[in-house]
Amino acid sequence: MQFAVPPFCIEWGRQRDWPDTFDIYDSSAFCKTEERTAFLKCFESRWDIKGLPVWKTELGWIEFSITVFKLSETGSAFNLRKFESDLLDQYARLYGPMGTFNKHSFETFLDWSAQLINGNLWISYHGRKHSVSDTSYQLVWETPITDEHFISVTFSYQNYKEKKTVHYAVEKFAQKIMTATHLDLSPSAQEQKSAAEKQWPNQKYSEHMEPLRWIRPKKDFISVEEYFSDDGK
Repeated sequence: MQFAVPPFCIEWGRQRDWPDTFDIYDSSAFCKTEERTAFLKCFESRWDIKGLPVWKTELGWIEFSITVFKLSETGSAFNLRKFESDLLDQYARLYGPMGTFNKHSFETFLDWSAQLINGNLWISYHGRKHSVSDTSYQLVWETPITDEHFISVTFSYQNYKEKKTVHYAVEKFAQKIMTATHLDLSPSAQEQKSAAEKQWPNQKYSEHMEPLRWIRPKKDFISVEEYFSDDGK
């Protein structure tokens, strides 16, 4: 996968060094828990969002990440119905009633659409998470890369003052990066994809995916522990 992003730019911290290559068939490289789909973080960067150069008002932040997820070995991720089902199951296990991160409201599969980008078909959707103290947003692009892996490109951000111009600028920024992103499957993955296309011919992503919404009531009072708790991303 080839992509280009601006340099890491926030007032604290520094960009960590990321390897140029990863072995996605090395199961030990993946982070695993009972609740979460095994994942391998391949890249991450972050930028502050600021206003006019004269004022340099802090308007929020953007976090860009590329992650490979490992699905079960049953079936093929190139079977688009299975892939969509796996995505739904993943979110339900994380944010549903019995999910690990079920304290606050979470919405996903908003503005669901399929997008052809440089020869690869991606599924794109938006998400929104309401925590105790703030709201964050996600712009997501995902596509299978082997029978048992898919890659996720995510732009998470906060818009401190809920300015429409910030939402528009972030979406334009994300689209610009995705338009310049190129993904080439390995020969073996291409064979897997071809086999799946023969087994499930003329498959397309669902034109509409019902948004997943877990809306929890806001509390009038929160404990110190709840305020500082981290419910994941």
